[in-house]
Amino acid sequence: MKQTPETVVLLNFGCRDIQQLARAIRDQHIYTMVMPYTVSCERLLQEKPVGLIICSDSATCGQPAAREKFRETGLPLFELSLTAGQDYTAQVAAAVDFCCRECSCRKSWRLDKFIDEAVADIRSQVGSERVVLGLSGGVDSSVVAALLQRAIGKQLTCVFVNNGLLRKNEPETVQEIFARNFAMDLRYVDASDRFLDKLQGISDPEQKRKIIGKEFIDVFAEAAAETNAPFLGQGTIYPDILESIPLDGNPAGVIKSHHNVGGLPEDLKFQLVEPVERLFKDEVRQVGRMLGLPGELLDRHPFPGPSLGVRHLGAIKRETLAMLREADAIVTEELLKSGWYHKTWQSFAVFLPVKTVGMKNHQRTYDYVIALRSINTVDAMTAQIVRLPWELIDSITARIVNEVKGINRVVYDTTPKPPGTIEWE
Repeated sequence: MKQTPETVVLLNFGCRDIQQLARAIRDQHIYTMVMPYTVSCERLLQEKPVGLIICSDSATCGQPAAREKFRETGLPLFELSLTAGQDYTAQVAAAVDFCCRECSCRKSWRLDKFIDEAVADIRSQVGSERVVLGLSGGVDSSVVAALLQRAIGKQLTCVFVNNGLLRKNEPETVQEIFARNFAMDLRYVDASDRFLDKLQGISDPEQKRKIIGKEFIDVFAEAAAETNAPFLGQGTIYPDILESIPLDGNPAGVIKSHHNVGGLPEDLKFQLVEPVERLFKDEVRQVGRMLGLPGELLDRHPFPGPSLGVRHLGAIKRETLAMLREADAIVTEELLKSGWYHKTWQSFAVFLPVKTVGMKNHQRTYDYVIALRSINTVDAMTAQIVRLPWELIDSITARIVNEVKGINRVVYDTTPKPPGTIEWE
C-alpha cells in the first residue's frame, strides 16, 4: 500500500464541508486524507499518519466511543466543530498550526515530488510485467498514460474502447491526438453494440454505472489476454473515491458509485495500478502540465467515465442517444466559437426522457427535452453555476431545436454542487 509522508487524516464525524477542509489544508503543502469515523484503527494506522483531525458539524458531535478509540492510538489529535456552510478560514489556520506544531509537518508535499514518487511506485509494483490502461482521452487517463509510459515504457498497452456512448467524432479525435503526441501501443476496440445491448431497458443510474464498469473490465480482460498483462491502469482520482464511499459509515451516504470504484466486479482478475488516486482534479491537471502533456488534452472539459450514459437520463435507446450526441456537439461548437469554452470548467447537454408540446414549421410537435449545464470548480468537490450570456444560450437553443430531430425544447440547469452533483446521474 502506498503511503504519503506526513499524512494527516481527517476523520468525518458528520462534517459536510470536510472535503473542502481537506483540500484547503493540502493547499498548504500538508497531505490530507479523509476517512469515516467507522474506520478501524488498524486500517487507519496502515497510512502511517502523523496526526488526526476529528471533524464534525456542531449538530453532529456525538459518537464518544469512536472518538475514544482514536485517542487511544496515541497520535496527536485535534477537534474541529463547524457549522455547515460557514467560513472556516480561522479553523483551517488552526488546523494547519496543529499540523506544524503538534505533528511536526514540514509542509513538504509537492506535486513535482509526487511525479518522482509515482514513477518509483509504479516500477516497484509492476516490475517487468505489462500494464493495460483503459484510455478515454480525458485528463485523468491521459495523465496516467504519461506517468505509466515514463515509468515502464513499452510495457504499457493502452486500449481505447468505443462503448457507443462517446461524444461526436471522439474515436477519431482521440486516436489522432495520441498518435501525434505519444509513442505507445494504442489499440482501438469498437464495442458499441456490446455496451448498448447490455444497457437496453436499464434506467437506474447506479445500475447503468455498474454495467458500464463491468463491461469495461470484460473488454480489458480480452485485450489483456493478447498482451499477458496482469495489471490494469486506471484514472481513478480522489473525488471518485470520496463520492463512492459513505463518509459517515452509513451506506445510504454514498453519493454515487464511480465505474472505476463502485462498479468494479468482485472477481477482478487484474491488479490495479492507480497512480493519481490520491489527487484532486486540479492537482491531476498540474501533474499533466509538469509531464508536458499538450493543452488540447489537459484543457478539454472533463468527461465522465460512463460517458454519455450518465447524461442520458432513463433507459438508453440508440435514436435518443444520437440526439444527445448531436446536441452535445452543438454546445461545444458554440462555446468554442464564442470564446466561452475555456472560461468554463465543464459545459454539456443532458437528455431528458420527457416529451413536451411544441411548434415547428407551423406544425404541432411532441418531442424530447435537452438540459444545458455549465459550471466552474477548482477540485470537483463543489461547483458554481456559470451564467452564460443569454445570446449564447439563445444560439445554442436555436441550433439544437432546429438541427436535432426529435428535440423541441431546451432548459438551463441553475443548480450548484451541492445540493446537486456535477453530472445528472
